[in-house]
Amino acid sequence: MGAKDTSHPETARHDAAISSLVRETHRSESEIRTLYEQELMRLENGARVRDYLHVCAIRHIRETLRHQP
Repeated sequence: MGAKDTSHPETARHDAAISSLVRETHRSESEIRTLYEQELMRLENGARVRDYLHVCAIRHIRETLRHQP
């Protein structure tokens, strides 16, 4: 994600995903943003189709947080 370019449609998609996770998990935005950016970078590495990476990132973060105390 890098520098924040709010004019890019993908940025709005990522911000919406992060906001949704913050509301759902009751965690801080900075914690969720860090997890999201790390997961997105992991998924982007080698991905050929990037359209639904945010969906996979959300799913993985939910699963990770679900297993944390």
